Amino acid sequence: MIRDDAAGDAAAVRIVNEEAFGSPLEAAIVDAAGTKRLRDAGAPFVIVLGHPEYYPRFGFEPAARHGVRCQWPDVPDNAFMLLVLDPEREASLAGTARYRSEFDAAV
Repeated sequence: MIRDDAAGDAAAVRIVNEEAFGSPLEAAIVDAAGTKRLRDAGAPFVIVLGHPEYYPRFGFEPAARHGVRCQWPDVPDNAFMLLVLDPEREASLAGTARYRSEFDAAV
C-alpha cells in the first residue's frame, strides 16, 4: 500500500514461449492486456518488479523517482518500477508498496 489512501496494481506478466520474449506479441500483451485495461479501469498506477532494461519501453521508470520503495529491502531500485496511469493522482504516490502475502515466497 502506498499511503493509506492510494491503491494501485502490480503487474505479473509471464511469457511461456521463450521465442515470444521481447517480441511484438509480448509488447501487445503487456500493453493491451495490462496497462490499457488498468488505465481504463481507473487504476492510478501500476508497479512491476522486473528487468530494468525491458519495462522502460512501456513507460515504466524506477519507483524511487516517485518516492515509492519496495517492501523487500534486497530488491534493486532499478528493478522496482512504476507506471503512472493517472497523472492527476501522481502526488499521492509516496511510501512503501506492499504486495499481498502470496508474493513473499516468490521474492
